[in-house]
Amino acid sequence: MIGQIINYRYEVLEKVGEGDIFAVYKARDKVLSRLVALKFLTKDYADNVGFATAVRAGYQAVAPLDHPCIARVLEADPASSESFVACEYALGMNVKERITRAGAMQVSTALDIIIPVLEALEYAHANRIAHGDLRSADIVVGSDGEVKVTDFGLAPALRACPEVADRLGMRSVHYEAPEIAEGAAGSVSSDLYSVGVILYEMLTGSLPFDGPTAISIALKQAKDIPIAPRALNTGVPKSLSDLVMRAIEKAPEQRFSTASDMLADLRAISDALRVGRPVSVPQPSVSARAREPIEREDEGEPDGLLTRSSYLWLILGFVLVVALVGGLTLHLSMRDSKIDVPMMVGMTVDEAREKAREAGITIEQDDSGEVYSNDYAEGMIAVQFPSAHARIPRDKAVVKYKLSKGPSAKRVPDLTGLPEAQAYQAAEDGGFTVGKVTTEYSDKVPVNSVVKQDPAKGSLAPPRSTIALVISLGVKPEPPVDTGADQPEGTQRNFQVNVTVPDDADGQQEVRIVVNDDRGETTAVQEFHDPGDKFNQTVAAYGDNVRIRVYVAGRAVSDERY
Repeated sequence: MIGQIINYRYEVLEKVGEGDIFAVYKARDKVLSRLVALKFLTKDYADNVGFATAVRAGYQAVAPLDHPCIARVLEADPASSESFVACEYALGMNVKERITRAGAMQVSTALDIIIPVLEALEYAHANRIAHGDLRSADIVVGSDGEVKVTDFGLAPALRACPEVADRLGMRSVHYEAPEIAEGAAGSVSSDLYSVGVILYEMLTGSLPFDGPTAISIALKQAKDIPIAPRALNTGVPKSLSDLVMRAIEKAPEQRFSTASDMLADLRAISDALRVGRPVSVPQPSVSARAREPIEREDEGEPDGLLTRSSYLWLILGFVLVVALVGGLTLHLSMRDSKIDVPMMVGMTVDEAREKAREAGITIEQDDSGEVYSNDYAEGMIAVQFPSAHARIPRDKAVVKYKLSKGPSAKRVPDLTGLPEAQAYQAAEDGGFTVGKVTTEYSDKVPVNSVVKQDPAKGSLAPPRSTIALVISLGVKPEPPVDTGADQPEGTQRNFQVNVTVPDDADGQQEVRIVVNDDRGETTAVQEFHDPGDKFNQTVAAYGDNVRIRVYVAGRAVSDERY
C-alpha cells in the first residue's frame, strides 16, 4: 500500500493506525499538495458491498460540513471502485489514547478540549446533522491544542447495516444513550449524552458504566445511577460534576436541550475557574409535584392559637437546631484531624517536597513508575493522588506522585541529506537514536550522506525510539564495457588481501582494492564496512607484474607489488 497512488490522486505515505472498521493511512493529495487521511475498510467489511456503499454514502452526506473543529470529508465517491474515504488529516493524539496513557486530565485541560467539541456539534446540529457515534477515540487533540472531531457520517452506515453494528457491539456501547440501545436514531440529545460520558472519562479516567458485555453495559445504563465525577476526583468542581450528571441523565428530556445550552454552562464554569470565583449552573427542573405550593391544612384555625400542626413544627425546628449544632461541632473537630492536600502537579520533586513539608505531608513516588504527559515537561510531577484539595487524615498524610516522561510522541527531525555523523547528532538532539543503517547508490546524495529515513521527517514517534537510515554509496559505477579486445595474455594469479577498518572510524567506511596488471588498472572491490571490520578478500590478477593497493575512506593503507 505504501507508495501507491489511489484514485489517480492520493500518494500513500505511511500507515498511521487500524481500528475495528478502518485502516488509516497518511497520504499526499498530489492535486492540491496537502496531507490527507485515507480510511480503507478492513478486509472483513470491504467485502460487504452493502456496508461499503452505506459508509461512502454516509460520509458523502456530511461532506458539506465546514467547521474548524470538524475533520472535513474530502472525498467519498460511491461510484469509485475503491472502498476508501479521504478526510482532512488530523495530526495529534485522540482523547481515548491520551487517557489510557496518562489517566484523568486536569479540569482546565478537559474543558479546553470539550468546549471545541460542543462548538463542532452546535454547528453540525444547526445543519441538521447529528454525529450519532461520538466516542473519546473520535476526538483528536494536536500538539498546539487544536481539537478535531472525526467520523461524522459513520453512524448512518452502522444503522443501515445492523448485522455489522451487532458485530461491533462493544465499540461504542459505553458512549451510547439508553434510547440508542433501544433502537432510536442518533439525535441532538444522544450526542450530548455522549459528550457527557466523554467529559466524565476525561475528569475521572474511567467510564460511568462498564461491564464484560455490551448487554450488561446497556442494562446498567438503563437502570443504575453512576457515581458522580466529584466522588472519584475531588478536584472536579461541584458545578462541573453536576453538569456531567445532567448530561448523562437517562431520560432525554432531563438532559440539555441543545448544544448551545450545554456550551453556555461549560463556558461559565471555565470563566469562573479562570478567575477563581465560585459558580453554579441550573439543574434539570424538579417534578411538577415538587413545584406545587404546599397547601395549609389549618387555614380554618383562628388566629393566635397554636394548633397541633404548629407544635409539631416547633419540635421539628428544635431538633434541627440541635442536629446542626452537633454536626458543626463534629465537623470542626474533624477538620483539625485532617489536612488539605496542596496542588503539586506541574512542580519539580523538590518544589513539591517543600510544599508538602509546609502542609505537614509526606510525598512518595508511586511504584508504577513514570507516565507520558503532553501537559508537563519531563521530570515534572504529572499525577498526584489523592488529588489537590482532598482532605486526608493527619496521621496518614502521605501523597504519592508520578513523574512525567515528557510527550508520548515527538516529531521526527529531517535527517535526509546530512552527512552520517551529523545525522547521528541531529537524531540525538531531537530525542531519538539511530537504528538500522543500510546503504544504496545515489546520483543525487553525496557519499556517506543520508538518502532516506524511517520514520519520515515530521511524523510522530515515541521519544528515544530509533530512526532507520539509508546511506549513500555515491554514483553507481558503470559496468565494464566489453570492447572485444583480446583477453590478457598473462597467467591468472590469485592473491589473498587482508583488510582491517580502524576501530575509531566515524561510521561506515568505503573500502577499495585497486589492481594494476596486464589489463591495466581495475577496481576489484568497492564496498562499505563498519569500524573494526576485518576480512580477507581473494583478488585475481594477470601477468607477472602485479600491484595491489588498498584504500579505506580514500586513504591508502596498503600498496604491494607481486
